[in-house]
Amino acid sequence: MLKRYHSDVYASIALQCLAVLMFVASLRMETLTILSIGVGSRFLPMLMAAGIFLLSTVLLLSGLKKQTEPVRETASAVDAPDVDNNQPQQKTSNEKTTVLATSLLLIGYVVALPVLGFILASTLYMAGQSMMMTSQHKKRFFMFVLPISFAVSLLLYYVFRVGFNLMLPIGLFG
Repeated sequence: MLKRYHSDVYASIALQCLAVLMFVASLRMETLTILSIGVGSRFLPMLMAAGIFLLSTVLLLSGLKKQTEPVRETASAVDAPDVDNNQPQQKTSNEKTTVLATSLLLIGYVVALPVLGFILASTLYMAGQSMMMTSQHKKRFFMFVLPISFAVSLLLYYVFRVGFNLMLPIGLFG
C-alpha cells in the first residue's frame, strides 16, 4: 500500500502533467479579445493551468519533505490503539451520503439551469450545497445563506454578462 507521502508525490506529478497539457491546449485556442487590455478566451484556462501547476508543486515539495523526515513516535503502545496502517480507512455512511447528495445536486443544477436560469438555479444550488455541508446544529443560519447565495449569483451573472460579454441562461424570468 502506498504511504501518504508517496501518493502526494505521484498525485502532484500527475497534476503537473495535466497543468502543462492544459496550458499547451489553451495556447491553441482561438482568441476573441473582449476587453481593451487583451484578456481573451484563453486567459482563464492559462490562469487555471498555472494555478494547478503551482499548487501541485507545493504538494510535491511537501511530499518530498515528508519522505526525508524521520518518523517520530510520541505515544507508547499502551496509549495508542493498534491500527493496521495497511488497511484503508472505511468511509462512514454519512460521507457516502454526502458524496451521493452532492452528485445529485450537481446533476439537478445542470438540468435546472436552462429552465430556471443562471441566477435562480445557482442561488438554489449554492444554498442547498451550503446547507448540506453544514452540521445539524448550525442549520439555523439558512436565513443568511439564501441572501448570500443570491448576491453571489447576481455578481457572477454581472461579471460574465457585462465583463466578459457572455450570455448565460435566463430561464423563466427572461
